[in-house]
Amino acid sequence: MPYSGLCTGGGLGSACALASRLPVVAAGCNLIGSMQTIPAFQARRAQARRRDQFRRRRTVAFLAVATLVALAVWAAYAIPGDKPAVVPANAAAPILLDTPGSTEEIVVARVEGIDLLLPVARDATTAVAFHPVDNPDAVSLTPSGERTSGGGLGARLADIFAEGGGLQYYLMGESGTSASSGTAGLDIGAVPESQVVCPIDGKVVAMKRYRILGRYNDVEIQVQFARDPSLLMVVTHVAHPDVAIGDVVTCGESVLGEVRGFPDGLDQALSRYTSDAGDHVQIVVRRVTPNLETF
Repeated sequence: MPYSGLCTGGGLGSACALASRLPVVAAGCNLIGSMQTIPAFQARRAQARRRDQFRRRRTVAFLAVATLVALAVWAAYAIPGDKPAVVPANAAAPILLDTPGSTEEIVVARVEGIDLLLPVARDATTAVAFHPVDNPDAVSLTPSGERTSGGGLGARLADIFAEGGGLQYYLMGESGTSASSGTAGLDIGAVPESQVVCPIDGKVVAMKRYRILGRYNDVEIQVQFARDPSLLMVVTHVAHPDVAIGDVVTCGESVLGEVRGFPDGLDQALSRYTSDAGDHVQIVVRRVTPNLETF
């Protein structure tokens, strides 16, 4: 019988029928595999996108923090902070004025409207600093000039807005204590044996010799203000006093004595801001009951 292209007969017909169904079975298997594969693929893609977003956010956060750190470091070094004061070359030897009145009159502070002059020659001055004292009668002083920070980055940034000019000063313990404000004490660093002139008009009412830490001799000179007898200026760390009780002293002219030099072993707070041992004269103004008969 000629071949007609039809599948007839027993075994051959079964084979043809099976072959005719194979594409359908294969298509069904492919559909089932696709249904199982597509959700897993989408989940993997979503997970990859989340990882990419996390990496991008982490990179942006790192760059932001690095930028802030760089700006903070730049500001800390760009803005003046704690550094030793430069001792003038001509201040290597004691500065002695030709005449008491030849010193330049520089206002270093004010107390209740009264000027306090710089008590040593400017060329001999190594640093000026204000600090609290352990005396409840101490009167707060108003610094004159431009503040040079003694603190951290915040204090340095605050110095941008400080007013004044010319004379620069430091604040040591600016928050003060329960006994006084942070500007009740005034330290004027200077070369030892430099002359100390009286920063106010007044009268010497007392002089005391005492020992610092029980070992170092020192002199305290008390001067009553001429303009306000209820104010008493106490000057310490003076050597070779040149006044006596009862002397009337003139602002910027009368010599009180010399800046004393302390032994190298004595730790002086002002040395943090100078290139020497921190020798200085200290001034404190106290409120007292005035003796109207003094003047």
